[in-house]
Amino acid sequence: MRRIYLTRFGRRSVMVLALVMSGAASAQTDDDSNQYILDLVPQVLDLQVASSDLNAATSDLSENAQKLIEENGRISVRKADGGTVLSVASDILFAFDSANLSPKAQATLKDISTIINDSKVKVVKVIGHTDARGSDTYNRKLSKARAESVAVFLVKEGVAQSRIRAQGRGEAEPVAENDIDGKDNPSGRAKNRRVEFVLPR
Repeated sequence: MRRIYLTRFGRRSVMVLALVMSGAASAQTDDDSNQYILDLVPQVLDLQVASSDLNAATSDLSENAQKLIEENGRISVRKADGGTVLSVASDILFAFDSANLSPKAQATLKDISTIINDSKVKVVKVIGHTDARGSDTYNRKLSKARAESVAVFLVKEGVAQSRIRAQGRGEAEPVAENDIDGKDNPSGRAKNRRVEFVLPR
């Protein structure tokens, strides 16, 4: 996780930041260095919220799994009804319109396999998702093929085949808008192209 180091601003500035964040001091100061620190307060608070959200999402995972997620930087995690969902962007795992794993996918999927092996869940759902380009039939086929490629890799990394259920949902479950006001939304489509790993409680 990103860290902000405040030591170069001096002890007094750090104390000002602490007081402001605790509500014990006002945000008015004429000192340039202290003002810079005060300008950082919203960013620090945002980091605290993000850290709190991550801790909540990973609370059912082992300490080792939480460390892997933090260090990897490519695995997002969220809580869902009945379990924890890990998600990796398909653009990291596959080339365009392909179900063959790219070389850069291996490091992330090895971390995923470690997390799964470290967990006590009996069955893990590996679910492929696409954006809305192309037909629904084609997208379901591609997403299923991608999920199956990931499943094969996980088995090679020691995850028992009996624990894996590969599924393809195509474009049916977007997490972002594919189009906004009738215009293409590339960033939204990129978020929708993903592979999820559902670890039930």
